[in-house]
Amino acid sequence: MKVIPVLSALLLSIYFLWGCGSLRNEVDPGALGAETAKLVVSSFLSPQDTLLTVKVARSRTVVGDSIGGLIDGDNIADATVILSEGGRSVRLRYESDGQPYYSISASQLSIVAGKTYSLSVQTTTGERATSSCTIPGPVSINTVTFDSLASGRSQRYFVRARWQDPIGLTNYYQTAGVFRFVLNCKSCAQDQPDQEEFSGLSFDDDNRGLFSDAGIDGSSMISGRAYLNGANLPTGDQPAGFFNQYKRAQATINLFSVDQAYYQYWSAVIRQRRTRGNPFAEPVLIPSNIQGGLGCFAGYNNATIVLRLK
Repeated sequence: MKVIPVLSALLLSIYFLWGCGSLRNEVDPGALGAETAKLVVSSFLSPQDTLLTVKVARSRTVVGDSIGGLIDGDNIADATVILSEGGRSVRLRYESDGQPYYSISASQLSIVAGKTYSLSVQTTTGERATSSCTIPGPVSINTVTFDSLASGRSQRYFVRARWQDPIGLTNYYQTAGVFRFVLNCKSCAQDQPDQEEFSGLSFDDDNRGLFSDAGIDGSSMISGRAYLNGANLPTGDQPAGFFNQYKRAQATINLFSVDQAYYQYWSAVIRQRRTRGNPFAEPVLIPSNIQGGLGCFAGYNNATIVLRLK
C-alpha cells in the first residue's frame, strides 16, 4: 500500500482548506458605498373605495443594524401628499391612530374608471416622488362554482370563479375573497350568541390569483381553486359533511381588474416570496413606477359576487 502519496494528498487538502479560512476579512461598512435611503410609496385606487390611502416610508440600506427590521421607525409622518385628477387636487392627512398612512374620504376625490390620477409626495427634507395611474374598467364575474376534491379519506371543498375577458384590450386580473361562517358547535351553550368568523381565500393557480390575458384575449377565463378552510371544532364535536359543520356560510369572491403596474408589481412580489430565503435562488427585482423613489401607485376596479352556501 502506498501510504506516502495518500498522506501527501491529505496534507495538501488541509493546506488548501486552511488557506480558504484566511480569505475571510473584516470589511469596514463605510467602504461599501451603500446607497442612501429612498422614499417608498404605495397606493392602490379603486372606484369602490370609501377611503383613499397612501403609505409613505423610507427604505433601509443593505448595511445597517441587523435588528433594524424590527424597529418601527421608517414611516414618514410629516410629508405633503397630494392626489389630483384634471383640475382637482386633495391633500391627504397622516393618521397616527391605527394604521400609519395618509388618507382622505373618497368623497373628496371621486375615483372613476378611465380617468388618470397623479400622486405627489414631498418631504420636509426636500425629497420628492411622483407617479400616475389610470383606473381600469370593471369586468363582471359570470359564475362562481362550489365543488369538492377527495383528499385521503376526506373531502376538500372549494370555489372558483369564471369571467369573460373583453376582446381587443390588454387586461390584467387579481382574484381574491373571503369565507364567512358560523360554526355548528354541538357542545356550545344554546344561549351563547353566534360568533361569525372568516378566513381569506387563497387561490391555488400558479400566480396566486394574478392573471393576464396575453395569448388568450377575448376568451372565457377561470380562476384556480380557493379552498374553504373554516371548521375548527374540538375533536368529537365536528359534524360529518360540509353543510353540517356550519350554521351559516358564504363565500365572497372579488375579481379585481388591475392595471399593468399592479400586475407587474405583485407578480414580482409573489416570485420573491417563493424563494423563501434560498441563497441560491435567482434574485427578483421588484418593479417600481414611482419617480424619485420606490414602490407602486396603481389602479383597479372591483367586481364582487356572494355565494351563499347555507
